[in-house]
Amino acid sequence: MPNTDPDAGQPVIAIDFGGTQIRAAVVDPGGAVRGLQFAETGAGDDPAAVLTRIGDTAQQALDAAGDTAGDYAAIGVAAPGPLDYETGAILRAPNLPGFENIGVSAPLSERFKLPTFLGNDANLAVLAEHDYGAGRGVNDMVYVTVSTGVGAGILVDGELLLGSTGNAGEVGQMTVDFRAPVHTSGNIGCVEQFSAGLGIARYAEELLAGHPQSPLNAIFAERRELSARDVATAARDGDAMANIAWDRAVRALGAGFVSFIHVLNPGLIVVGGGVANAGEFLLDPLREYVQTYAMPGFKEDLRIVPWTLGEKIGILGAAAWARRSLRDF
Repeated sequence: MPNTDPDAGQPVIAIDFGGTQIRAAVVDPGGAVRGLQFAETGAGDDPAAVLTRIGDTAQQALDAAGDTAGDYAAIGVAAPGPLDYETGAILRAPNLPGFENIGVSAPLSERFKLPTFLGNDANLAVLAEHDYGAGRGVNDMVYVTVSTGVGAGILVDGELLLGSTGNAGEVGQMTVDFRAPVHTSGNIGCVEQFSAGLGIARYAEELLAGHPQSPLNAIFAERRELSARDVATAARDGDAMANIAWDRAVRALGAGFVSFIHVLNPGLIVVGGGVANAGEFLLDPLREYVQTYAMPGFKEDLRIVPWTLGEKIGILGAAAWARRSLRDF
């Protein structure tokens, strides 16, 4: 077994995977990413086949980096949850059919003869931004991803908040309208229902019939669906209907932010994910909402900033998790 001292200066193997894509790379102690490789997940395949594909992609990353597994301290894996981080198993992943109580760490550890640590991708993103991005030097912070879903990673006094089962951080499941229909998650009126990319797009589609002048009608007629990017672009261009949908999403997200701000009192919130690529068009009204509704003592020095690591955030989060986990290994 290689030296597992997290300060030994060895690189780690980092893997980030979800329902669509697998990414694997070598990450050096300073955060440099080498040998980055991509593969289609093949989420409809048998879990054993997906796990083999993950291992193969990791091996390709090692080959591209020009090293062997014995040169590394550990493997870190970022994956969708909920999961059991102690046993390294995915308990249930809606976008990975068949992944129910499926061990991920054990087969990778056996194949590469390295300690392997599994973590929730949204949770681990906060470690990436803390160790390598916008959160350097900030020990009480939250990273919120606003994409297909809404989730978060929470850092309290420099340590990742995991909760009793390792699944803390589901800020997208906070209820902001108890009169709303039941969401696909089983929750009622949650932030994700209104502010995730799918929620934004579907609400805009519901509004189309009452706004025949909206340019989004032409897009929907061609593709038979809208995206959150379509809505953000049209809203930025002044389309009234798109602005109704966008404002609803921002207000719901803002209500969620105010709720966890009052519980966690962070000094920094980093916002990432596909919807966050709208940049200041999202962040400016979000900051205004927080400043309007958060209580004194919580908002004066609070910063809300965009992610800085982009698509590398999953890989870097997995790497940061591997290094931290080695401390207790």
